Amino acid sequence: MSTPAIPKARYLPPKEAGRFRQVLQLYETRQYKKALKVADTILTKFPDHGETLGMKGLILCFSEKKEEGHELIKKGLRNDLTSFICWHVYGLFYRSERNFEEASKCYVHALKYAPDNTNILRDLALLQCQMRNWDGLITSRKTILSQRPNVRQHWTGLALGYHMAKNYELAENILSKYEETLTEAPKEDYEHSELNLYKNMIIYESGNVTRALEHLESIADEVTDKLSVMESRAKYLLELERLPEAVMAYRKLLHRNPDNKEYFFGLERALGVQDDVEKRKALYQALAKQYKYSDAAKSIPLSFLSGQDFREAVKSYIADFLTKGVPSAFVNLKPLYEDAPKVKVIENVVLEFLKTLSHASNGVNGIAQNGSGKETDNGPTTYLWTIYYLAQHYSKIGQSDLAFECITKAIEHTPTLVELHMMKAKILKRKGDHVAASEAMTTARELDLQDRFVNTKAAKYLMRAGKNDEAVNVVSLFTKNDAHGKGVADLHEMQALWFLTEQGEMFNRLGKIGLALKRFDAVKKIYDDWWGDQFDFHQYCVRRGTMRAYLGLLRWEETIYAEHFYTRAAFDAIQTYISLYDTPKSARVAAELEGLTEDERKKAIKKAKRERAKQNKHSESEKIGGADDDPLGKNLENTTTPLENAEQFWKPIADCAARDPSWIWGEEIAKRKKQAEATKVQLETTDKTV
Repeated sequence: MSTPAIPKARYLPPKEAGRFRQVLQLYETRQYKKALKVADTILTKFPDHGETLGMKGLILCFSEKKEEGHELIKKGLRNDLTSFICWHVYGLFYRSERNFEEASKCYVHALKYAPDNTNILRDLALLQCQMRNWDGLITSRKTILSQRPNVRQHWTGLALGYHMAKNYELAENILSKYEETLTEAPKEDYEHSELNLYKNMIIYESGNVTRALEHLESIADEVTDKLSVMESRAKYLLELERLPEAVMAYRKLLHRNPDNKEYFFGLERALGVQDDVEKRKALYQALAKQYKYSDAAKSIPLSFLSGQDFREAVKSYIADFLTKGVPSAFVNLKPLYEDAPKVKVIENVVLEFLKTLSHASNGVNGIAQNGSGKETDNGPTTYLWTIYYLAQHYSKIGQSDLAFECITKAIEHTPTLVELHMMKAKILKRKGDHVAASEAMTTARELDLQDRFVNTKAAKYLMRAGKNDEAVNVVSLFTKNDAHGKGVADLHEMQALWFLTEQGEMFNRLGKIGLALKRFDAVKKIYDDWWGDQFDFHQYCVRRGTMRAYLGLLRWEETIYAEHFYTRAAFDAIQTYISLYDTPKSARVAAELEGLTEDERKKAIKKAKRERAKQNKHSESEKIGGADDDPLGKNLENTTTPLENAEQFWKPIADCAARDPSWIWGEEIAKRKKQAEATKVQLETTDKTV
């Protein structure tokens, strides 16, 4: 928690000035009740003292009296506009509200009256990281470093600013100057090790790979993260086309971890065989013998082999999995299903393999052969996993009837296997029969009541079938429903995006627009929280020296609004708001009642009231942190600014650095806003004419 800098309290006698400093100290230790008592003691004698009013207001804001606290902060600032502590307090209030732009303005004002205050400069620097204001961060960090040049985090903080501003030379120079201040290099120091690797990252990202390799070699003995050194060295050697050394480097990495596909691809490039199928084939045959337990060595060739070579390789691969009874065989081969000829080969191979399972389908021990020709006395089990694979295969390629026939045989063979009923549910879902799919998934759940994954799937399928109450009851079995009744509030607190998104889409299908928008809004708030939560790491990571992990966090945060769950919820919300704009509520109600007799209209109105009462009762269990003023989302449904609401979902996607988004919904919003503006201008012109 940030504390306003302790000044010589303005216009207070020594006794009250001491009490004011006590208020600051109590605030820092979160002893809010004691702090308020001391502040009230000061205000009894000096009721207009701006700094005390501001501190009391800030404390009230953290004591769940936000409105009263905000008014006191503003009053304190009005009473002393030239007090840097009043501006600092106002900035802390805005920061607690995650209004980082206004907080930054307040800190800038505070620095006008205390340009060298370290606390304010530090808080401003943190905000500048949050807002990606790298030029401002450089200025702030320069000032802080000039005041306290003996602290490592101030050097790394300035280097970060230059790095993110893509001024790699100055970023490297700052770290080099810091190293010059050290009389003796720390030994076995994790933070110093990370600083060395961070400097190496800067050199590499500047584009000078040769110097990055030289620097890496010079720090290798001082670095505790040996794997990062090995991976970076292999990558640098490959980019510099020092291929024999790169081959050795990647072979060492493979020896360390033969399941990392990137190491295999790196070795391919180092050997120069990535474009030669025969050489790649020979390479992977040798690697498969060397690392006989490595799945990557066997699966990667399937992506580039073709014809008879592919047939032999995939036959051996599939047979090995099926005879061992590995349920994930289809998942491993799923990427190949983008290639139609390979899909046909896989189908033929599995069907041929099925024919070799003599008597296994009748539950009698049979002799199966794996790809190497070795006989295995496990016919029934192999038969089961083979027809399970075929069910997945046929479902994937759209042959639902054949898929259903295979999974039915599998269930008849072993009716207690959970995976079979889950696959049956998936096949039914793809056929569009969501009710039957939910029943099949419920059967799977009942076979293993302790499996949370199956429980989650059952809840999801129930929602897709429109069975909300059943879904909530099922998912509540694994949540802290003793605290919140139905468990939905817990899923908000746990940020269960899958549930909120699925339930929002279900409510949309059922015509419960308010509840749907409420769920989509909850998803947006979770992502907004993730964006805001990074603020705590701006100081922590720089202080702890974990700069590479911190850079990873910053770069990930810049892509979060392109993630699947956000875009899925956002596009649904945008589409719903556009529909609300295109068809106002009065038009929707009139359309629903059109053609009904008077008695039918009365019944429809009563039914709607009962439904609202039922939904209101059900939503009571979803209240989080106190009363919910809008449990049914009616305020969202009846909004007078649907386009502005839609734009709030769209803007983070448009600003996201991850990839170019689908601009269709942005265009739809802009088109309607333009039409609305044109209509407004036309009406104003007509009024003036009249």
